[in-house]
Amino acid sequence: MTAFLVWGGGGHGRVVADLVRAAGHTVTGFVDRDPAKWGAVVEPGGAAVVASEAELLQAVAAGAPLPAGAGAVALAVGNNADRARCLAALGGRAAPPLVHPSAVLSPSAVLGRGTVAFARVVVNAAAVVGDAVILNTGSIVEHDCRVGHGAHLSPASSLCGGVHVGDGAWIGAGATVIPGVRVGAGAVVGAGATVVRDVLPGATVAGVPARLLSGTAPGPPGPAHP
Repeated sequence: MTAFLVWGGGGHGRVVADLVRAAGHTVTGFVDRDPAKWGAVVEPGGAAVVASEAELLQAVAAGAPLPAGAGAVALAVGNNADRARCLAALGGRAAPPLVHPSAVLSPSAVLGRGTVAFARVVVNAAAVVGDAVILNTGSIVEHDCRVGHGAHLSPASSLCGGVHVGDGAWIGAGATVIPGVRVGAGAVVGAGATVVRDVLPGATVAGVPARLLSGTAPGPPGPAHP
């Protein structure tokens, strides 16, 4: 059992706090960027904000103990770029991946630091998930997928076999990416989309099949499943 600080005092923070407890740990409190929130109760009947972001970073820089007697930090920042920034700011401080007990992870799958896998997530054989990733409720990462640092798979999204998702990309709720397709860094896939072609970095696609809304034109169709 580890005592966690939850970095992020919003709605996502409440969900991550539940995940910390479901994984068998405790929550000592929350950290928030806004110092005016100090002492605010984040969860009804639960933990409060015990430190500002600045206070946490001062402790890390000084090599001092984490606030509130915590032994580790759980990332609960929704914005992909900000979440990756937070993990980098922690340096070598403990930020282990957190996995809900109802999630199914292959023994050959890899989850990076600061990654969270919520209820009913599936990560299958030889999949590699990077640091500071959100695998939201019911999302599926099939065999041999690669998910980059700071990405977010929204609830009930599915990556079929051999999909590559770049750093900071966002896969919307209920979206499906067919086998072998690449979604570039910082790209956005709209909710419910079916992605059948590569999505270049920074592009936004949506629809069935997914079509370009902004950014760079999509690539060729993905290869057939081996």
